[in-house]
Amino acid sequence: MKIRSMTVAAVLATCLLAGCNHAKTAAQVAKDTDAAEQKAVESVANAEQKADARVTDAAQGVAKDQNDLAHVASVQDQKVANTAAEGMHKIALAQCESVSGTAQKSCRDQADADYELAKARAKLARAETDPKP
Repeated sequence: MKIRSMTVAAVLATCLLAGCNHAKTAAQVAKDTDAAEQKAVESVANAEQKADARVTDAAQGVAKDQNDLAHVASVQDQKVANTAAEGMHKIALAQCESVSGTAQKSCRDQADADYELAKARAKLARAETDPKP
């Protein structure tokens, strides 16, 4: 009984294994190859589309960050220029104390005019470089 079961099992196993090694017809191989090629093309197209979308999103993010950076730099440059102008104005006014009368008035007027000009230049520089008005 055991020998008979083993023989039947061996015959079945041989039949099953022999069935796995059968070559496909040329038409079936061509069909399988075409299907695999089509799937590969679709997969590549899908991957390219996703990659393009991600690159576009990243580029937009970078552009926004660069825009924000340019804005912050422009604002801070104007603040530094205004602070420098204020300092120079205070120095000029202090120097005006060395004279008196009309000369002192002219000195202060000149210091005030120089201060206003420096502030206007700082504002113009910001307007030229700031992407956000």
